[in-house]
Amino acid sequence: MTIQQTKSSTRQELEKMTIKQLKSYIEEKGISIPRGEGANLKLKRQIVDFIWDNQGVNSGGATTANTAIDAVAVDDDEFNLAAAMDNNGANENVAVNGNNINGDEANGKTATTETTEESSSAFVPFKAKKNFNRSAGTGMPPLPTETTLASSISNERNNDDSSPKFNLTPKDRIVLDVIKRYPPLHESLLDAALQNNYDLQIEEITKENIEQCNLSGLNYDIPIGIGENDIRHLHHPMVKNVTQSDMDVVFIGTASCTPGMTRGVSCTALRLNWRGGRVLDDRDDNMSSKKKKEQKKKEQEQKQKQQQNKKGNSYVEARGPTTGTWLFDCGESTQLSIQRTPSIKPSKISKIFLTHCHGDHSFGLPGLLCLMGTDRDRSDATPPVEIYGPEGLRMWLRVAVRYSTSRVVPKYRVHELMDVPMAPEWEEGHRRNGRFYYQYKRDREENNGNGSGSGENRKWGMQGLAGADPTSWISRAPMISLEPSKDFGEVVGGRDIYPQYNHPQSTDGAPIWQVEGNDDESNNESDEDNEVSVYAAPMSHGVPCVGYVVQEHTQPGRLKPENVAPIIQRNYKGLVDAGVKNPMKVMAVVKNLPVGGSYTFPDGTVLKQEDVVEPPRKGRKIVICGDTADCRSLEGLAQGADVLVHEATNTFLRGIDKEGNLRSVTRDAKIHGHSTPYMAGEFAKRINAKKLVMNHFSARYKGDQSIDSMTIMSRMENQAVKASGLSEDSVAAAWDFMVLPVARNES
Repeated sequence: MTIQQTKSSTRQELEKMTIKQLKSYIEEKGISIPRGEGANLKLKRQIVDFIWDNQGVNSGGATTANTAIDAVAVDDDEFNLAAAMDNNGANENVAVNGNNINGDEANGKTATTETTEESSSAFVPFKAKKNFNRSAGTGMPPLPTETTLASSISNERNNDDSSPKFNLTPKDRIVLDVIKRYPPLHESLLDAALQNNYDLQIEEITKENIEQCNLSGLNYDIPIGIGENDIRHLHHPMVKNVTQSDMDVVFIGTASCTPGMTRGVSCTALRLNWRGGRVLDDRDDNMSSKKKKEQKKKEQEQKQKQQQNKKGNSYVEARGPTTGTWLFDCGESTQLSIQRTPSIKPSKISKIFLTHCHGDHSFGLPGLLCLMGTDRDRSDATPPVEIYGPEGLRMWLRVAVRYSTSRVVPKYRVHELMDVPMAPEWEEGHRRNGRFYYQYKRDREENNGNGSGSGENRKWGMQGLAGADPTSWISRAPMISLEPSKDFGEVVGGRDIYPQYNHPQSTDGAPIWQVEGNDDESNNESDEDNEVSVYAAPMSHGVPCVGYVVQEHTQPGRLKPENVAPIIQRNYKGLVDAGVKNPMKVMAVVKNLPVGGSYTFPDGTVLKQEDVVEPPRKGRKIVICGDTADCRSLEGLAQGADVLVHEATNTFLRGIDKEGNLRSVTRDAKIHGHSTPYMAGEFAKRINAKKLVMNHFSARYKGDQSIDSMTIMSRMENQAVKASGLSEDSVAAAWDFMVLPVARNES
């Protein structure tokens, strides 16, 4: 190799470095900067030219440059890492004892060394300015550099070649994608870049000028706003073009463990915006306000009569209304989060479903009930709030309300899901103290067919934990002598709901709880409390935990009035002569015709049901998983879900995480009963979900609208997209107060 070839190759390596790496390189090589020259070394090209002009051509320089590059060269294809994790999983030696993991220490040391080298060359973070109108953010986290460059970039560059070369790092690519998706964030960064460098003459940040913008270390303003004013609500592909619907999902809290400044803990709301048991038609919007008031009054009177007629049926009375707002989980600070958004009104909450007992899913329940009781009528005509959860919930809530002397709580009733078993991959520790541990190694062997107990040892139990541990709350709660009291809100009628092991949609032998409704998906309009059914199945977690499936029943097709009204007008006199006092009511008769039925008018016109009534519309399905390392028990119930809400507590992001790798992070997530975006995407693919929304993020993932949060969430979404095969407008990492309308199915 000639000297010129060596010199050219070394320059290429210099141009691959970041500004921070170049400055470190100057210090390491002892290159002196003349007085006054340092002010001119702002741009990367200027620094490269200075080093190139001032260093000697020797092998040492080439070696140093290559070493610096190797320290930050990473593989950005995280999905391939997931595949490698699965292929290498059978060779791992992992023993679980409590919370300790004894694995392949050699692999762990190698991964730690590699990521430590990466972290040493971390990017300087963005700095967010504080002002009265916008929130302050932290910095842009370090993101990985490219492992390889395109073949065109790898060609030798001549010294006299002045054509521009844009060697975008993964950091630059992700930032460009994010600011392209969210124009207000782009505007904020552009303004800050122009103020930082008055010589810039640009109108937008592009791949050609992102280096000159010097985004690392840039002060910028973070857009603020919640709900409809959140830039993600306005620009995220999943929600920006979605129209309003009579059913939507509102994410009140999307964090795990403890609430933070940018995320509350677990709480998801399902708003059922139909009234009187009847789905709102688009034609309702064309009603005059007077007619709407008359109809509303009539529906209220009719409902009161029906409630009086149903008082003798304790089961129907216990079910409560199928309208209003349903909450799934109620973590600490839920009442504060609800007061921050206009999307949820406490007085509209009619049902609350808890997935399990952990505090980030239950601590907010007593406080929320107190908030709800401040503006809710406690008369006999007002139905109680229906609360559902694994056994032990009824007595726990009764004790909490009584101990705090909370007489303000509204009327409520608790229905317990009995005998929730632990997943077979969880076993009680050797101390037999009621604490269960995930058997990671054995689970992998059985899943891969390498273990002798594959299949046989993975059967779900037929008994919950009540009685298994005499000191546990589940075992002791029934022994507590504390009766319900109306003075503290609790009313009688709470049901003990037992599982079904022979349910047709049971998967892997897991039980299913029929929480509400029935298995007949056809909707009978005469039964206003039969719009939806709710099912539950056990999750793989460290305590008894369930996931819920809300299935809307098939809705009858809408009448085509334009095909019926002219015929009624033509036969108006004949219908009156035939004894029909109000001929326009014939529309209702025609709409309620059975499939294949017909109606004959006085002039001989025959209307067939299929000619004037649209086909029945398939009901929507919402799946809300609790904390879980495996959702296989829901696979049958969840097939074809319109929306899947799946936890994604943690993941591995190269360039950000300083220790471990994707395999170790996935292992750690499973051992703690949690999931990653890849696991959420894989389950969405198995059930053919239409949309996937991830939640329950670790506290280290902020939920604000800063560039660091947006880029991290974008990377997590990309992981789920690759695993699920869904498009980017069908996958989202949820943020607090995100509202997702669920469109009706056409047929």
